Amino acid sequence: MIRNLLLAALLLGCFPLTMIGQEVRTVDGDKYIVHTVEQGETLFGLSRHYAVPLDAITASNPGTAEGLSIGQTLLIPVKAQSRKELKSAPELGDGELLHTVTKKETIYGIARKYGVTQEDLRRLNPDLSYGLRVGMVLRVQLATSTAAPPIAVQPAMMDSAEFHQVAPGETLYSLGKQYGISPDAIKESNGGLPEGLKAGTYIRIPHAGQRMEVDSLAMPDTTPRPSLAIRRRVAVLLPFTSTASDSVSTGDEEYRSNSITDAAVEFRAGLAMAMDTLQTKGLNADLYVFDTGMKAAQWTPLFKSDAIRGMDLYIGPFHRAAIEDLVKVASNAPIICPVPQSNKVILGNRTVSKALGGRTDRLKLMARYVAFNHGSANILLLKPEIYSEKDVQDLMERELDQALRPKSALQEDSLFMKDPSNIKKPMSVVTCDRRDVGAAISKLETGRPNILVVPSEDVEFVTTVLNKFSGLVSKYAITVYGLNSWTTMSTLDISALVKLKVRLPANGYIDYHSPAVNDFIAAYRARFQNEPGEYAFLGYDVALYFLQAEMQFGNSFPKHYAEVQAKPLYLDFRMQKLGPENGWSNSSAVMLEYRPEGLFKAK
Repeated sequence: MIRNLLLAALLLGCFPLTMIGQEVRTVDGDKYIVHTVEQGETLFGLSRHYAVPLDAITASNPGTAEGLSIGQTLLIPVKAQSRKELKSAPELGDGELLHTVTKKETIYGIARKYGVTQEDLRRLNPDLSYGLRVGMVLRVQLATSTAAPPIAVQPAMMDSAEFHQVAPGETLYSLGKQYGISPDAIKESNGGLPEGLKAGTYIRIPHAGQRMEVDSLAMPDTTPRPSLAIRRRVAVLLPFTSTASDSVSTGDEEYRSNSITDAAVEFRAGLAMAMDTLQTKGLNADLYVFDTGMKAAQWTPLFKSDAIRGMDLYIGPFHRAAIEDLVKVASNAPIICPVPQSNKVILGNRTVSKALGGRTDRLKLMARYVAFNHGSANILLLKPEIYSEKDVQDLMERELDQALRPKSALQEDSLFMKDPSNIKKPMSVVTCDRRDVGAAISKLETGRPNILVVPSEDVEFVTTVLNKFSGLVSKYAITVYGLNSWTTMSTLDISALVKLKVRLPANGYIDYHSPAVNDFIAAYRARFQNEPGEYAFLGYDVALYFLQAEMQFGNSFPKHYAEVQAKPLYLDFRMQKLGPENGWSNSSAVMLEYRPEGLFKAK
C-alpha cells in the first residue's frame, strides 16, 4: 500500500499541476496539454497560466494567428513550460487570471507583471483598499494589458471558423478540396503556416463568407444571419441648429469647432456611407434623425415626446448634459457618445459607451511611448505656470513617473516604496514662464537625446517652445511631445514642428495611403460632391462599429465588444468597462509625428 502511494507521489511529481485532470496528448514524440478555449480567455492569459512563452503556443497552434475562438482546442507544449514560473502561475477564472499574492510582492510589481495599471487592480479588487496580504487572490483582466501584442490580449470570440486536427498525410490541397476553399485562404488564416502542416495540431478553417472586410464599400456578405430578420430602430441625435459659439464641454477638456453644425452635417454624411456598407451586409433598420441643438431648451421637448422612445440604439447627442437626460428616457437601450467627452459621461450610466477615448487615455499612451522609446534619454517635463493647465500637467507627471519607474527586481520596488529618494528619477520637471524656457534650455545635454514633454494647450507657450528649441537642433538632439490640440493651432510654424520631430497622441489616424480610405473618399465625393473631413470619417466609423455590434448581438452588444467584426477607417476600438456601475470607454489611441511629408502615425 505504502509502495503504491510512493509510486503515485513520484508520478505526480513528474507532471506540472496544470496537467493534473487535463488530457495530455503526444504529437511527434512531444507531450502537449489539451486546452479548450472558454469565453474571455486570451493568449497572454493562457501563456501566464501554463508558464509557456507566447511564441511557443502560437508555434504549436497556427490557428491562433487570427486570435482565439470560443471552443477552440489548443495544444500547450509541456517541454516549453518554466518549472520556476509554474509554481506561482495564476489560475483561470471566467476569462480572468486569479493571482495569489506571495511574499515581498507589491501592487506595483503585480500590475507591471501583467501589463495593467494599479488603478485597474484596485477597481477589480476592492479589498486592496485594506492593503496587500500574502495569500490574497487578485482578479486580473488582460484586455488592456500592455505586456503583450494586441492580438494576444484580445478575448476569445465566437466565430464561424472551424478547427481541423491535421491527420498524417493531409495537404493544403486536400484540405482545400474537402472544405471548398483555396489552400492560400487556409495558409492566411493560420499565420502563413511557416512550418507547414503538422500532424496532430489544429488549424483554423475560415468560413467562405467570413473573408470579406466590413470596410469594403461594395462587396455583399451572403453569410446567413438569422438575427438580421429583426428590424432595428436607430435614433441619431445631432446639433444641426447650433451656433459657431457652441462647444462640447467635457470637464477636463473642451472641443471647439468653427461650426458645430458643419461637424454634425459631416458626421451625418459619414453615417449615411456606413449605412450603405452595412445594408450590403444585411442591415435591416429604420433610421430616425433628430436635431437636439446644444442647449437644454432645444433637446428637452424632444426627450419628453414619444418620438424618441422605444429605440434599439441611440447615436448621440453631442452634449454631455443631453446624454445624461437621454439616459432617463432610453430605457436600457445602448447610447453611443460619438464625440470627445470626459469619463464623467459614463459614470453611473451603464448603457452609455464613449466612441472616443479621453485625455487620460491619450496621456497614458504618450507616457508609455516615451518610456519605451526613450528610457535612457534626458527627459524634461516642461510645466508652464498656467493655473488652468495644472490638472493636465500633474496627470502627465504622474503617468510619466509611473511609466519610467525602475523595471528591475521587486526588492528595488520595495526600496522605492520605503524611501523614494533612494531611486533617481529618470526625468526632470522644469517650471517655465509663458515666454521664457531658459530653465529647460539649461538642462539640455549633448551626450544623449533630449526628450521634451510639453503638456500644454496654451498657444503662446507652445509657440515659445517651438521657436526657442527649433533653433537649437544643430547643437542638440531634441524631440518634442505635445498634445493633439496642437494640430488645430494654425499659427504654429510647420518647419519647427518637423525639425523637432513633434509627436502627439490622438484618438485616431486617417491613412491616406490605405486603399480602403481612398475608396471611401471616392465614394463620398461622388455622393456629396464634397471632400470628407475628420467628422465624416468619425461618423462612418462610429456607425459602422456600433451598428455592426447591434447586428451581431442585439442590445446586449456591450458585453461582446471584443467580438465585433468590423474594421473602421479612422479609429481603433478597444472598449473598456470602467466599473460595474459605469459605462464603456474606447481606450484606444495612436501616436502621430510630424515629418517633411506631413503628419503620420509614429512607428
